[in-house]
Amino acid sequence: MSSVGRTVGLFGGTFDPVHQGHLDLACHVLERCGLDNLLFIPAPRPPHKGRPSASFAHRVAMLEAALVDCPDGGRMRCSAIEAELPEPSYTIHTVEALIRRQPDCRYALVIGADSLFDLPHWYRAAELLALIDLIVVRRDRIEPTAIGTTLATLDSSFQGDEHHHRWRNSTGRTVTYLDDIELPVSSSSIREDLALGREPAMLPSAVLAYIKTHHLYGWRNSA
Repeated sequence: MSSVGRTVGLFGGTFDPVHQGHLDLACHVLERCGLDNLLFIPAPRPPHKGRPSASFAHRVAMLEAALVDCPDGGRMRCSAIEAELPEPSYTIHTVEALIRRQPDCRYALVIGADSLFDLPHWYRAAELLALIDLIVVRRDRIEPTAIGTTLATLDSSFQGDEHHHRWRNSTGRTVTYLDDIELPVSSSSIREDLALGREPAMLPSAVLAYIKTHHLYGWRNSA
């Protein structure tokens, strides 16, 4: 399928493991923002977190298993691109690599509102905003006007709509705020349940089967 003119969402994270909250958010973003496709991009070793509990290969395999039975799975896939890039893994390096591979796509990065407010401290943040659109997902209660204030510190040409849910800059890059769904909860509680021999309701059946087969997250020691 040609990539010309396609809009692709980028959903990065540890996905340790991927759970239904991640999949629900991805499906929601696809529909609400009119994306053609969405890439899950697991991080081999997140720069600001400890080492993931499961290996990168296992986390990729679980994502691929989860997408098989996902209703919109045909429009979503897992990309292992960050394993091919030098560390430390910065978002702009990932975006630049994707653009080199498919320069005709328009990319939109999915992030939580908390990450948006930290964006001015990201590596080459202003350059990143010039390359991609942003889809900002609610996390806790925030004032949408604060999003515009944060964007203005990086690019003063961003102008918001009257509802403070969409901003556009002078080059046509957009930032969209979704307040009708929250960023998924951490996978830590799921790992805790698995270690205790409990089957978390938020785990897709294919992911749970994979975890049991490979004895991940302490499952082999469970009661």
